[in-house]
Amino acid sequence: MTPKLGTRAFLRFDSASRGRVLEPGIVEEVADDSWTLAFENRHHAVETGEERLFYYSRLRHFYRQAVRIESQSTDGPPFRLTLTPLGEASEADERMEERVDISDCGLVATLDGEPDCPIHDVSLSGLSVGSHCAHPVGRTLELAIRFGDTEYRGEMEVRSASPLPDGRIRYGLFGVFDVPEGRALKNGLTRMTLEIPNQRLQQRSGTPT
Repeated sequence: MTPKLGTRAFLRFDSASRGRVLEPGIVEEVADDSWTLAFENRHHAVETGEERLFYYSRLRHFYRQAVRIESQSTDGPPFRLTLTPLGEASEADERMEERVDISDCGLVATLDGEPDCPIHDVSLSGLSVGSHCAHPVGRTLELAIRFGDTEYRGEMEVRSASPLPDGRIRYGLFGVFDVPEGRALKNGLTRMTLEIPNQRLQQRSGTPT
């Protein structure tokens, strides 16, 4: 399975301040043994020859692929990376592997009845939010998110908790998907994970969203 020409894709970077984040780009070229990814903004520092993880969607699935950086442009925008795939792609289903930082988007959730909980990041299987309320790890909470013209509701399990400078607690939440509401919530998380980076690309390039 290879990425489709012209679609959005992501290269993973590990940041000390933001954790694991995905930098969005566009698949510009697809050859048998290499792919070219174009970024509107300069990507994080990479070295030729290093290996990274590359993510892309195809046929309604989100895939993870190990790649080697073969070359990179020195001018732009757009800035280009040529990648060589290593091994076979696999479906990306681990929360830590496809987290997208959306802390600057102003999106909020209602968590266990508490409104306006800021969302820090989102993935295909969960998200993290800031809350003023105390919740023990392992508890299942009701969550509601409005994204675009749709409200997504479901249950999420608290997997982690850590204090924030503003006095809130940052909770890492994992979706409960084995119920009807869970399937709708998973669709919402997938939509946010894929659409928000694409919206950023369009805004940076001046293309209407």
